[in-house]
Amino acid sequence: MVKISNDELKEFDKDIVAILSAERLEGYEGDLDKHFENLKLAQRIVKRLSILEIYLRNKLDYCLKCLVGEEWIKSEIALSIIKERGNISILQSHQILSSLMLGELIRLIDIYKVKHYMFDLKNMDFREYHWKNRNFFYIGKKKSHLSNVEKVNIALNLMRTIRNRAFHWENLLKTRTIKGVVFPRITHSEKNSTLGIMPDKILVFLDDLISTIDNEVIREYQKKEK
Repeated sequence: MVKISNDELKEFDKDIVAILSAERLEGYEGDLDKHFENLKLAQRIVKRLSILEIYLRNKLDYCLKCLVGEEWIKSEIALSIIKERGNISILQSHQILSSLMLGELIRLIDIYKVKHYMFDLKNMDFREYHWKNRNFFYIGKKKSHLSNVEKVNIALNLMRTIRNRAFHWENLLKTRTIKGVVFPRITHSEKNSTLGIMPDKILVFLDDLISTIDNEVIREYQKKEK
């Protein structure tokens, strides 16, 4: 096998383009400041997502223990969704629970139809995150407002998109322009409507979700973070 010299390794370490990759920097038009601004935003997002994921995991567990039984997570329905984790049969329920990814949590929340237990988002106004968002949809010509369940579904899917981009250090600052109007890239379609979150509203959206958790300790923690 060919060896790499110390000088070659040092040259790599001195080249910021090599470290970050030219392809990645193209997404920021070569602007290093934008790249590091994006990393800072991702770090702030991760702190908030950690609270929300832990909350959802344990809220789901609490609800399903009440509705289904203590060993719900080892039921055929749950195991059909949870990805293989070694010899899952010997794992304790809390070990399986703690290993769940957000995507698996969302699928479990959906299949057990417990979205309405996760968050109370009746008062969430999606226009806060982009002025083109709507809190209603049309069935034929009839206008219907989004229900709490529909809002929770939207929020969970937006959360998943944000998480995937933040955890892979993708560009969260990107937007798209259509006919002179700037639109977000983080979006979810529901009832023939597309709702999105602008880059400068991502933290606001996550904070709004956290604020629906009626817990004084979490509220105090959030005050320190802002």
